[in-house]
Order: sequence, then structure tokens, then C-alpha cells
Amino acid sequence: MNKFNKIEKNEISVELANEEEHQQVSHDESNWLVSYADMMTLLCGFFIMLFSMAKLDEPKFDSFKEEISKQFGKEYVSPSKELSKFAEQIIHDLGIDSTARVKADSSGISIVFESTLFFQTLSADISSEGQTILKNVIDKIYQRQKSFRTDYKIVVEGHTDGRPIVDGVYPSNWELSGARASRVVRMFLDSGFSSQKLTAIGYADTRPQLDARSADGRWSESALAKNRRVVLRILGPQVDSIPFPEGGKL
Repeated sequence: MNKFNKIEKNEISVELANEEEHQQVSHDESNWLVSYADMMTLLCGFFIMLFSMAKLDEPKFDSFKEEISKQFGKEYVSPSKELSKFAEQIIHDLGIDSTARVKADSSGISIVFESTLFFQTLSADISSEGQTILKNVIDKIYQRQKSFRTDYKIVVEGHTDGRPIVDGVYPSNWELSGARASRVVRMFLDSGFSSQKLTAIGYADTRPQLDARSADGRWSESALAKNRRVVLRILGPQVDSIPFPEGGKL
């Protein structure tokens, strides 16, 4: 009888051991992965939200993309540089390299025209030569917009020299610079550009490029000529504010 009891006890012990082993095997210790994955998803969503609200440093971002492209054996050309080459080609084709120049930055490009290309002294009426030049420039920009399926933001700046107005239609440089910028914008409107993408700004003489007076207090004619200018800024669609013009102290 004792022999059978021992056998039965051994069988029970084996069954208990097997059941315990089965329970250990059936216990899934990877359940923590579900909670971990949920947490990672939430963190990812949180950082995407932060990134969407952040304002990128465009020059640094372009530099980063350029370095990444080099690592993969490719060449990266920023949109501003491509647009700058496009504008420089227009200037060259029109033969006005000596009276116009192109500058590029992270927001787009600026084409700086000497005002004598478009306007007579104290006048806001665009000369026939100026109209021809502007029409060519505007048509090229319009064609590029259609080709790239984008809408540039166009800002026209009018700048005068620092000499006060003593005669003429406009009582001050403010009215004169604003009227000149508006006349150029009118040509963009007549060429089919949306009014929502156009801005005319008159800065008068508040943003001079050069000091218009010499050390002895005399006016410098060459500096005055540089300060009298019309600046055409072509900005990318992503630009949400008008950058400050070059020259002048803020």
C-alpha cells in the first residue's frame, strides 16, 4: 500500500511540476513592449507637433541639406541660388549688368535697379526704356511661375536719396518713393499677377546704401545715385513676412 502511495505522490509531484513549468512558459514577458510602443508613438507625435510650430533657420537648414547631399555624392542647389542664377541671366540678356545687380538670401532674391533706368528726376512715370526692361523681367518671372507651378511673393521697394524735395508733384521723398514702387507694382498687375502676392513699399531716404555726404559735408553724387534705386524682391511662397531691406540702421 505504501508503494502505491509513493507512486501516486510521485505522479502528483510530476504533474504539479509540469503545470508550474507550463505556467512559466505561457507567461509572456514581452507585454511591456505594447506600453513601450504606445509611449514612443506619443513622444513621436509630440515632437512632430513641436517641429510644426518651430521656425526654421533657413540658411542653416540649407547648409545641412547641402552637406547631406555631398555625403551621398549628389549636389544640392538651394531654391534661392537657382532663382538668383535665373535673375542674373535676365539681367545679362537685357545688357544692364552695370546698372542692376542680384542678391540672394534664405527668403529669395533681390534685384536692385538704379532708379535712372526707370524714372526721371522727381518723376514717378516709368520711361519707355524702363517699361521695356520691366516688361521683359515680369514676363520671365511669370513664365517661371507657370513652369514651376508656384506663386512668388513680389515686393517692390522705392528708395530715394537724402536731398529734400523743393519742387515738383510730390511734397516729400516719402510720396515719391511710394509712387514709384506703386507704378512698378501696377505693371505686375497688368501682366496677370495676383494682387494678393504683390506689395509696394516706399522707404524714402531711410535705407541709404552709402553715406551721401563727404567728410566736409558736401553731397556725393555717386553715393546719391546708389541710394536712388528700385528693389524688386522675389520671395518664396513659404515666406510669411517681408524681410527688412538692405541698408539703413534699424
